[in-house]
Amino acid sequence: MENKWDKEFEAIWKRTSVYGATGAGSEYARENLHLPDDVRESNMDTIRFLKDNYLKAQAELEKILEAKDKTIQELNFQIEETRAHFEELRGRYQAVREKLIAQDLDTSLRLEESRKIVKEQKQAHVKETRLLQEVLERTKIEMKNLKTRIDELILERDEISGKLTQMSVEKSDLSDAVKILENKQSQAKEAVEKTLSELLSERRNKSEADKKIRELEKDVKDLQDRIQANQENWEAERRQWRELWDRERSVWETHRQEFAVWEERLRAERLALSDKMKQEEIKTVEYASGLTKLLKESSEWSEKVTQILKLYALKGVELPKVFVSAPKGEVRSIAGKTVLRIFAVTLAGILFMAGLSLWIIDYRSRVHFSLLSRHPVELENPTSIAASERGIWLADWQKGLILMDAKDLAVLKTVNGNLKEPFKPSALACQGDYVWALDMAQLRFVKIGAGDPSPSPLPPATTASAGRQGERILESVKTPGPAPQGVGFDGYNLWAFDAATGLMYKYLLTPELGVEASFAVPGVKNILSMQWVEGNLWLIDSDGYLKRFKFTDNVFKKISVQKLKQKIVSFWVDAGVLRLLEKNQANAVEIKEYKIKIYN
Repeated sequence: MENKWDKEFEAIWKRTSVYGATGAGSEYARENLHLPDDVRESNMDTIRFLKDNYLKAQAELEKILEAKDKTIQELNFQIEETRAHFEELRGRYQAVREKLIAQDLDTSLRLEESRKIVKEQKQAHVKETRLLQEVLERTKIEMKNLKTRIDELILERDEISGKLTQMSVEKSDLSDAVKILENKQSQAKEAVEKTLSELLSERRNKSEADKKIRELEKDVKDLQDRIQANQENWEAERRQWRELWDRERSVWETHRQEFAVWEERLRAERLALSDKMKQEEIKTVEYASGLTKLLKESSEWSEKVTQILKLYALKGVELPKVFVSAPKGEVRSIAGKTVLRIFAVTLAGILFMAGLSLWIIDYRSRVHFSLLSRHPVELENPTSIAASERGIWLADWQKGLILMDAKDLAVLKTVNGNLKEPFKPSALACQGDYVWALDMAQLRFVKIGAGDPSPSPLPPATTASAGRQGERILESVKTPGPAPQGVGFDGYNLWAFDAATGLMYKYLLTPELGVEASFAVPGVKNILSMQWVEGNLWLIDSDGYLKRFKFTDNVFKKISVQKLKQKIVSFWVDAGVLRLLEKNQANAVEIKEYKIKIYN
């Protein structure tokens, strides 16, 4: 179609064109040469206008064709989607159809079941109808019986109405009697109320009296308890005064024994001193005789030398320069300077070596510490610490004795001090499976088995009470003085320090037999804690000094003294470890373990 229109427009253009005189359109050009110019121009304009319109129409048609192609493509795409959707609908239709068929089958089965159920219900309905008919017949019979009963009741009602008329008359009579009785009842009620009020008042008075009686009984009981407590306190005070008197008497007896021992010791020392002086006199006489002999020999030798010199002088023999004396001034100046130098160097060396030796001696005599661990102690007032194979023992003023595990300080058992007799431990010393405790409440030393679960009521400390291992209190020994401050055990004997006398007391192998001897400890007046460690006495005094003493020949000789920076409550040394029970800056008590190193 487009080619046809193009050909026609081209032919028209050739016929009307001035330049178409040659070529294919020459015959048309010759025919139109006679046309005027204005007609020819109008024809050209018309043809140009038609051609422009044709081109515009052609462009629009091309656009329409392109849109049509796009529309066809979109329609094809929609047809494909519709086909896919149709296939999907067909699948769904098949599934729904199968589902409907299954539902129809299920419905048919249910209908069959429903028919059976309806049939059974019809049969049940027939049975119920039969039963209802039987019930109806029975009801009719019962209605007849009830009708006859109603007739009988009507007759009874008539009879009762007649009786009611008679009773109304009687009621009027009875109402008068009731009023009379009500008056009497009101009077009786008033009397009863009055009686009840009196009874209530009496009961109230009785309850108050019972309450007062109970209060008085309570006061009497409290008074009896106070009297009993006062009697017990009086007995305890009397017993304590008696014990104090016995203790003072024992102290005086101890002092008497000590004086006797001292006298014996002084006598022995006097004899030893006289023997020593005699020996010294003999030595002095021997020394004097030896000196006399030496002087005699020296005088003899001097006489011989003088004779030899005289002999040389007589014979004219010249003596060697050794025997010739030099000028006195020169010899003296040289000798003096040399002696001064030697003396100064020697003195400086002696002073340096003395200072170095003193520092070394002081360093090697001290105990050196290195901190291992620290553990807080949750006790109100701990007073002492000791350690054994079973664990760590702590003494508390309120709780008594407490045995803890050495690893984590878990409480294993408690020896409670809240007993009938007061028990206030202030110092401890371990002896194998036992522990010695200083009881400040009754001024005594008690020996308790470490395997005991709890202690027994503590007996008075008049005599020692021994028992088997496993009993609670094995021994009880009086303190040697009125102010005991520590307890120690050296493996054989029990030791104790008393601040009143300032002496260290040594008990016999059997402590209940009393004190064997007392000894002075140089420079010690009050102690906080003491312990025997490898044959040496360790103690910490009230000024915080750790002092060590060696006990030889019945005399305490000082080994070392050093100041501790901590606030010490007590200490214990075991297997090269020093455990200090000390107070920190917050005044809280804790256990610190130190590794100790000792050179001598």
